[in-house]
Amino acid sequence: MFPVLPPEAGGIVILILLKMCLSMAGIGGGSLVVALAMALFGFTTKPSIAISSFATFISTLGAFFVNFRLRHPEKPWTVLIDYGLTSIMMPTTLAGAQIGAMMLLIFPNSILNICLTILLIVLMVQTIIKGVQVMKKENA
Repeated sequence: MFPVLPPEAGGIVILILLKMCLSMAGIGGGSLVVALAMALFGFTTKPSIAISSFATFISTLGAFFVNFRLRHPEKPWTVLIDYGLTSIMMPTTLAGAQIGAMMLLIFPNSILNICLTILLIVLMVQTIIKGVQVMKKENA
């Protein structure tokens, strides 16, 4: 781990800046962190996924502490965080985390790489479709 080499220090700075931007945009960006950890640091798939999960946890925790006391702009008597939505989403999020942890233990790196690639392609296609729809609405 130590000493931190210059390429690793640059990678750490890139990952921190990326997570800050993704957190401000309201998305986790875990898949990008996995790819960057593999490319910049030479990790295999399993450690990259663990680093991505930890980085997402830390950025989410930071966003929570920043937004904890903020008030809703249209409803000043309520806080910005919708705890009702959180209570609905939490069971499925925890179930997904448990399933993902089991997959990480059971499957080899090659299967995880294939699953990650398929997931990124599906997400990319969905993002492109949504972007085209938004541009069509703006031009109409």
